Amino acid sequence: MITIPRNNNPMSKKITILLAVIIAIVGSFFWLKNQPNNNTTTQSEANESQPIVETLTLKGSNTVGESFAPLLAEGYLQSIGAILIKKISRESPVEKYVEGLLPTENKLVRIDIRAHGSSTGFKALNNHNTEIAMSSRAIKSKEHDGLSNQFGQVNEFPIAFDALAMITHPDNPIDQLTTEQISQIFSGEINNWQQLGGNDHEISLFSRDNNSGTWDTFKSLILKPYDKKLSEKSARFESSIELVDKVTTTPGSLGFVGVAYVKNAKLLKVSRDQNSIATKPTGYTIGTQSYALSRKLYFYTTGTKHSKLAESFIDFSTQNSGQKLTEKVGLISYYPTHYRPEVSDKQAPSRYRELISMGRRITVDFPVNIKVEDTAKEERDFERLKNFMVQNPLSKIVLVDFSSSARVSQIKQQLQQREIEVLDTLEIDYLAKERQSIEVWVL
Repeated sequence: MITIPRNNNPMSKKITILLAVIIAIVGSFFWLKNQPNNNTTTQSEANESQPIVETLTLKGSNTVGESFAPLLAEGYLQSIGAILIKKISRESPVEKYVEGLLPTENKLVRIDIRAHGSSTGFKALNNHNTEIAMSSRAIKSKEHDGLSNQFGQVNEFPIAFDALAMITHPDNPIDQLTTEQISQIFSGEINNWQQLGGNDHEISLFSRDNNSGTWDTFKSLILKPYDKKLSEKSARFESSIELVDKVTTTPGSLGFVGVAYVKNAKLLKVSRDQNSIATKPTGYTIGTQSYALSRKLYFYTTGTKHSKLAESFIDFSTQNSGQKLTEKVGLISYYPTHYRPEVSDKQAPSRYRELISMGRRITVDFPVNIKVEDTAKEERDFERLKNFMVQNPLSKIVLVDFSSSARVSQIKQQLQQREIEVLDTLEIDYLAKERQSIEVWVL
């Protein structure tokens, strides 16, 4: 037997350990090199599982974009089978997006909404920064010309009826104003509620900002007709919600917003003048546009080619499914609805009072004197009325004319061409009917 002498040299031990470590590292390297690349496979699988993101951008009106557009977006995503739908706010209170996952296509559909005012929507269209512009007013001639020169076509889609609501502090005893009085207040000519029969309290003014379509509507309906300018003392707001909160907490306040944003503020009646009946904005008064500050809300696009996402979203918004959502945000469906108005005028002719007791008025009117630029609107009104009759096949149409014009026969003929039966036409002499229009009723 051979005995190996014991090596007690410390240096030799260290060298032995170092060689063992090196051999282990080299061996591990060659072993790992020959293994399948699991990390690469996992990363590839992860990439394949990431959904495709498709984005539709809407820019413009705060009135449309703050509440209604997000609700339309949620409803639209539900209608196309999206899951995991969520609404996410950005840093700005008027910017948010709604998104949902289409599991069968592995696609995330995102609807990006930026509601900084109607004019910003038209500017974004012009700069190719949005596919849909939201507006709380009709497009201006200058805006239309600029877009049509660049894109060749401007497409207008009314999506709801709205109205400017005149709001004040809940403790204000004043209940109604004329449009002229409102213009005098916001120009600074009337600056104390006592001048209107109210309390001795200075009037604090709250207005939307210059980018707002609500401001443009207020200017065109209130200030321009009386050749007034907004007082420099008026506070300006980008957000309707913030404006209402300020009015509600400021005694002596007066402000204006879209009717959907009134909340806890006091809503005032408005009349066109001292001789007209003052009314609040309701479904009936807004839909028939008999309320002095009624208006429409719109989507606009340009050109003839749009993404399938934009086209299907607009179709949803303008058809029954989307229109049913208007009530949830205090708006009025652009599709015709019907109401039985109250008979507040004791001088109303007996035939008209009889009609009110038996029928219901449709929220569609036809002008006695139609302008060339109104023909597209009238065509849409015929389609709106046809849609109503499809939904209400047992209803019978009655046309009411207050001007003894030939137009009522033309309207009747065009309705019949569209297979809409007209039961009767009535000519009624009623001077209180200021607007020269033909009313549509159903029995």
